Amino acid sequence: MANHKSNGSSRSAEPEGAPAAPRAGYGNPPLETRIPPGRSGNPRGRPRGAKGHKQIVRKVANEMHSVVEDGKRRERSALELVLLQLRNLAAQGNVQAFRAYNDLLAKYSPPETERRLGYLVVPEEFATPEEWERVAGVKVRAYQRRLAEEAEREGTM
Repeated sequence: MANHKSNGSSRSAEPEGAPAAPRAGYGNPPLETRIPPGRSGNPRGRPRGAKGHKQIVRKVANEMHSVVEDGKRRERSALELVLLQLRNLAAQGNVQAFRAYNDLLAKYSPPETERRLGYLVVPEEFATPEEWERVAGVKVRAYQRRLAEEAEREGTM
């Protein structure tokens, strides 16, 4: 097969001195149908200052309301009031409210951190691990019971 390389001559039907016409096709509409610079492609679109759904929800959720709790007047957001009502319904035994409240807690509560207690250092005077367990076992079990009791107290608060 012959190698078809251009020898510098143009194969187009246009004369060499004429300006090339802009290409039209996918992504390049003809010049006469293009939107002029400075003009919107959607002139009757959303008006300036119009609010979207997120802005409306945020505004309503953050609205402050005056409520009386324990004989005292307090300011609370609408979101706070909804969450408090959800908690109260869950405490009364409403299963749907309980599930919704648990889902919110799981999603927005800080993750529980693993509690690291430290390292166990065995003195050299004990020759075997069994000897260490015999001597220190009582103290270790007492320490573990105390930690479990503290964890239970923290969980109930």
